[in-house]
Amino acid sequence: MSIDFTPGIINTYHGDIYNCTTNTDNAKTPDTPKWPCDNWEEQQPINSTFSGEGYISDQYDLAQHQLQQINACHTNTTYTNADYSKVVAQLVSLITNIETISSTQLTQQTQSILNQINNIRYEKNKSAECRIIVIANPKPDKAIITKISVEEGIPITFSVQTMFSDTNFIAEQRADLPTNIKDIQSLYQKMTKLYIEHSENKNRMKVFAGTNFIDFNMTGQNLSGFVLTLSRFYFEDLLNINFTDANLGDTIFLHKEHPTPKLYKDGQYLDKQIEGLFSTLLTINDNLLRAKAEIASTIIKFLEARITNLSYNDILKYQQEFQKQCYKQVKAFTTLSRYNKIQTWAEMSEYQFEVFQYETLNPKKCHTRLI
Repeated sequence: MSIDFTPGIINTYHGDIYNCTTNTDNAKTPDTPKWPCDNWEEQQPINSTFSGEGYISDQYDLAQHQLQQINACHTNTTYTNADYSKVVAQLVSLITNIETISSTQLTQQTQSILNQINNIRYEKNKSAECRIIVIANPKPDKAIITKISVEEGIPITFSVQTMFSDTNFIAEQRADLPTNIKDIQSLYQKMTKLYIEHSENKNRMKVFAGTNFIDFNMTGQNLSGFVLTLSRFYFEDLLNINFTDANLGDTIFLHKEHPTPKLYKDGQYLDKQIEGLFSTLLTINDNLLRAKAEIASTIIKFLEARITNLSYNDILKYQQEFQKQCYKQVKAFTTLSRYNKIQTWAEMSEYQFEVFQYETLNPKKCHTRLI
C-alpha cells in the first residue's frame, strides 16, 4: 500500500479528466486509473470523447484546454533537495496534526498546506495495493511525486518518500509518519474532510473524482455538489446518500461479485436495500440518465425479489418516480432489457401486478398452462 503526494501540473489531469470529460457509457474502463506522471516513459498524448451528459459548454471548453496541458506533462521539472524535503515535511506536519486540528481554526502553516492541495485521491490496483494521491502546487506548473508507503513489521508503519518526477526513481528524502495511523482508508477520510472543510481551493468539490469507494461504507454520506465521474460504487452500499447536484455523468456502478443467496430471501435486507436505494435515487439530477437507469433497475430487481410480500399500493411511489420523463430518455444509456423493465414497472396496472405476483408464486402452474 502506498500514498502518493503529487504536487504540481498533475492537478490539470485530476482536475478534469476525472471530472466530466470521459464517456464510459460505451467503453471499458481500466481497473486502475492511469496517472499521467506515475510512469513518465509510458505516457502518450491523451485523446478523449465527451458524452455531454449533464455537462455545459464552459466545462467542455475547459476540459479541452486542460487536455492540452495534460499532454504537455513531460515538461522539464527541476527541483533541489530542499524542495523535496519541504514537501515531505509539509505532508508529515499535516498528518501528524490531523487528529488535533480544530474544526474552526487552523494555524497559518496548516492553512497554507491545505491551500496548496488541488486534490486528494484514494485508489486500489489489481494487487490490492492502496494509496492516497495528494496533488498540490509548491511551484506553479511543476510536479513532485511523494509516496507514503506501508512498511511491514510489528507494528506496521507508514513512511514518506519523494520520487523524481522525470524518472520515477526514489529520491533520498524520507520521513516516518506517526504511529497512530491505523489504515489508509481512515487517513484518507480524515484528510479529505479537513481539505473540504478548510481549503480555499475552488477545486475542492472535485476531490472525489475517480475515487474507488468500494472499500468504504457509504451509507448516509452527503456527497452533494461533488464531481464523482469515474468514481466506483457498489449498488448495495448506495443507501440514503445525498447526491444533490453531484456530477455522476460517468460514475461506475458495480454489483458485489458474489451476493449471498440467503440475502435475497431476507425480507429485512431487501426492504433496507429498496428504501435506501430509492432515497438515493430521488437526490440524483434528472439529466444524469445513466445513473438514474442503473439505480432504478437495481431497485426493480430487489422489488421483484420481494414481490410476494408486496401489494399494488406498495409500489405506487416507485411507479410514480419511474413515470417521469427522464426515464423515457435513458434508452441510450442502459441496456434494452433494463430500459424495458423500467417501462414495464412504470406502466404496470393493478391487474398486471397481480398476474406478475401470481406467476412468481406459482411458477410451475404457469409453466404447465403455457405448455
